[in-house]
Amino acid sequence: MKITKQAAVVIPILILALSNLAATAAEVDWTKVETKNIKVFYPGVTSWEFLGDQDHGTGAAPVKTLKKACAECHVSDTGEYDINADKIIAGELNMAKSKAPLEPSPIAGAKGFLDVATQVAFDADNIYMRFQWPGSGASVADPSVEQDHKADKISIQIANKIKSFNDYGCFITCHADQEGMPENRGEETKLYAYYSRSKGVMQPQDKLDGYLANGQFMDLWEISFVGAEVKSEDMHILQDRMDDNNDLTATGSFENGTYTVVITRKLSTGDASDVTLTSGEAFSVGIAIHDNKNSGRQHYTSFPLSIGLSTAADISANKF
Repeated sequence: MKITKQAAVVIPILILALSNLAATAAEVDWTKVETKNIKVFYPGVTSWEFLGDQDHGTGAAPVKTLKKACAECHVSDTGEYDINADKIIAGELNMAKSKAPLEPSPIAGAKGFLDVATQVAFDADNIYMRFQWPGSGASVADPSVEQDHKADKISIQIANKIKSFNDYGCFITCHADQEGMPENRGEETKLYAYYSRSKGVMQPQDKLDGYLANGQFMDLWEISFVGAEVKSEDMHILQDRMDDNNDLTATGSFENGTYTVVITRKLSTGDASDVTLTSGEAFSVGIAIHDNKNSGRQHYTSFPLSIGLSTAADISANKF
């Protein structure tokens, strides 16, 4: 469906859809699927290296020794977050030792937290994931921002064979030497798994191949809103962020200030660089949200959460 500039002026609500919507996804009755509200927060220049450094304060030691998950220290039993994300995004919170700002480029007027309503269902063949969150609609109104990689989007990292991802989520792929981060010196460095390096040197190819063969990588799904189009990208993260065969079907809408995305993927795609999902098992996900023409590291992120396919987890997927 195409929306002209004239129509965008007179139509207050933009409904966006891909024409190849899978029939099975359309048949999921989301009113019967449990909704879990996932809090995403603004982390600033927080990186994997920061988490184990004295700038993290008392949180450094348990992370450096891989003994405590992020949520154990930062989320109470009743769900309150011990993170000053509102101060981080405003540039008002400094690191514990260096006193450098956790956000050197504040985003004026932005909130530190967003809620992402998350629903998951599956059947014998596919998984269906539905996300809803408040957004600006900036890249719906102006698709040209995609040229600068500033489209509004949701990114989901998935892993099922990496304990550190279960505990620290997307932070194990975010590093101080990446583009836009404090230690980057102009190199084109993207997301990568911390264990793909040893003392800053890339692991030998045979070891990287072994990680891939053993499923020790992160699947990465990105769904972007570009004018009237919903775009999906299927990637994975190991020694770099790398493109895959696109095995995703995604639909979406922007209505009354809320984005909605539905993603469909086969449980097992047959692609060696896709995480295989299995009934009776759980996997972990991390969610990131880009909004209002902010790109790169300037996004919201979640702590990792588990999703169970007919097994106990933070989110129990409905089986159809």
